[in-house]
Amino acid sequence: LAFLPHTASRLKEQKSNKLKDYLSISGKLGITHMWMLSSTDVGAYVRVGRLPRGPTLTFRLKEYTLQHEVKDIQRRPVALVSDDFRDPPLLVLNHFTSEEPQVKIMKAILENMFPKFDIRTARLSHIRRVLLMDYDEESGTVHMRHYKIMIQPVGLSRPLRKLVVRHKVPKLSNMNDISEWIDGQNDGAYSSESEGEGPEENHVTLPQDVGKQKKKGARNSVKLVEQGPRISMELIKVENGFCEGEVLFHSLHQKTREEVEETAKEVAQKARLKAGRRNVQEAAVEEKKRKLELKTEKKRLKKMKREESLADENVGNEDATKEDDGYEPDD
Repeated sequence: LAFLPHTASRLKEQKSNKLKDYLSISGKLGITHMWMLSSTDVGAYVRVGRLPRGPTLTFRLKEYTLQHEVKDIQRRPVALVSDDFRDPPLLVLNHFTSEEPQVKIMKAILENMFPKFDIRTARLSHIRRVLLMDYDEESGTVHMRHYKIMIQPVGLSRPLRKLVVRHKVPKLSNMNDISEWIDGQNDGAYSSESEGEGPEENHVTLPQDVGKQKKKGARNSVKLVEQGPRISMELIKVENGFCEGEVLFHSLHQKTREEVEETAKEVAQKARLKAGRRNVQEAAVEEKKRKLELKTEKKRLKKMKREESLADENVGNEDATKEDDGYEPDD
C-alpha cells in the first residue's frame, strides 16, 4: 500500500513463474523496479532490483511491523481512503549523505522509484502521504515509515471540528437549544480546550486551497499519522546487474585484490560470451531475413513472368480474332 498507485497490484503470479518471466513483461507494463521477498533458515531478505539491467540491492530484514499492528497501538487510528492513493507519497530521504558508493546507489534507486515533485507547481491537495526512508550510517540500516498527512483547522475543539470539517451533526437530544452546545453548557463544544492541534511550530498558513474547507491563508495544524508498515532492513549486497553480475559491495565478505581481479575477469569473460552469442544470433536473424527477401523476390519475378505470359497469350488471341473477323471466303 505504501507504494500505490504506481504498482502492478493486479499482476497475478504463479509458483512456476521465474524472474525472466517478469523481466520479459516489465517493458510492456512499464515496470521499473521490483521488490522481491524471500525467507531462509537464517532470516528474511528483500531484494530491490532496477529493471531491466540492474543494479540490485539485497537487504536483510531486521524488524518489521504490519499495518494492522501499527493501528492497534494507536489511540485514535486514522484510516486511509481511496483518495489517498490517487497520487504517490512524498518520498523523504534522511541521512543519505555518505560518500560511500553503495549508499549513493541505494539513494539513487530509492529516489527513482517515485516521481519527483516540483515545489513550484505541486498541488498540496495531491500530497496526502509521506514515505520516510532514514539511513543509520553506523549500523547500515534503513528504517522505512509510512504516514498520512492530516491538516486540521486551528482553534476548534474536537466536536466543533467534526461539524466544520466532517459535517457531522452533534447529538442535541439532551439540550434545549444549539446555543447550549456552542456556549459550552452540558459539556458542549467549548467545554474543553482544543485537541490534536499539536505545538505552535506545527501551525502553518496554507499557501493554497486544500480541499473545500481548508482555504488559502487560513491557519491550520499539520501532523503525521503513521499508517504502517514499519520496516528496518540492513544492506547486505549490491550487484551490478539484475539479480546477477559483479558484486559491487558485500557487508559480510571483503574481497582481496586477487579476488577482485578474478571476479573482474569472470565478468569480462561472461560479457564476451554474451556478446558472441548475441552476434551469432543477430547474424542468424540477418541470414534468415536475406533468405526471406530472396524467396520473396523469386516469387515476385515468377509472378511477373506468369503475368507477361498471360498478356502475350491474350494479345495472340486478340490478333487471331481480328483475322477471323476480316476473313472473306472465295466465290
